[in-house]
Amino acid sequence: MIKYAQILFLLISSILLAQPSARSVMEKMDQIQKPMDVQTHLKMTLISLKGGKERRRSRELISFEKRYEDGKFKSKSLLRFSQPKEVMGTGFLTWDRLGSKPDDQWLYLPALKKVKRIRTNEKGRSFMGTDFSYEDLSGRDLDADEYKLLGVDIIHGTDCYKIRANPIEKGSQYSWRILWVDKTHSLMKRVEFFNKKEMVFKILDIPDHVKNGDYWTATTMIMKNLKNNHRTELTVLKVKYDQDLKDNVFTESFLKRN
Repeated sequence: MIKYAQILFLLISSILLAQPSARSVMEKMDQIQKPMDVQTHLKMTLISLKGGKERRRSRELISFEKRYEDGKFKSKSLLRFSQPKEVMGTGFLTWDRLGSKPDDQWLYLPALKKVKRIRTNEKGRSFMGTDFSYEDLSGRDLDADEYKLLGVDIIHGTDCYKIRANPIEKGSQYSWRILWVDKTHSLMKRVEFFNKKEMVFKILDIPDHVKNGDYWTATTMIMKNLKNNHRTELTVLKVKYDQDLKDNVFTESFLKRN
C-alpha cells in the first residue's frame, strides 16, 4: 500500500513538473518574432442581435504599427478609417510606452477637425461604437499582471494553456482576464474579460492565424459583449511587413491628414 502511494505521488509530481509556469508561457508568447513595422488593411463588421435578427454594419480601415528596440516606447500605432463616408478620415493614434507609465492615445474626428486626447479615466469607454475599449487597443506590459496556470483546454481545435492574469496595479476596467495560449505556437486564441463584479462580460476569440515568412498574423478577431448581445469582427484583407514606416506617420499632424 505504501509502495502504491509512492508510485502515485511520483506520477502526479511528474505530471505537475511537466507543465510550464504561467509566466514562462506568457514570456514565450511575448518573444514571438515580430516585424519592425506592419501595415494592415482591415474590414470591421459591427453585429447586433435584436428580436432574433442580426443587423450588420461594415467599415474598412488601415492600421499602421511600428516597433522600437530602444528608447521609451515599445511601439506606436495608427488606425485610420477609409469607409464608409460617415467615419472616413477618423484616426486613432497610440504610443505604447515601456514600463508602468500609461500609454498616450489620441482620437481625430474629421467632422470637428479636432484631435481629442484620451484621458486615463476614459479608457474603459467603447472605441467608435465597437466592442473594443480604448484600453483594449492599448499595449499591455508583461509585468503589468501576475499569472496563474489554471490547466489546459482545447479552443478552436487547438491545445492551449489556460492562464489567469490579475492586474498588479489598479486602473484597469477589468478585475482579471482568462487567457488561452496555443501550446505549439504560443499564439493567443481566446481572452475572457471579467468586470469589477467579477463576472465575464466580454470574450475575444482569435480563431485563425496564418504564417507569412517569419511572422504570424491573426486573420480574424471577434470581440463579443455578453451584456448587450453585440459583437465586433475584424478580418484582415491585406498585410505588408517591414515597409520602413517613418516616425512622422505616428504624430498628431499626420493623424489629421485625410
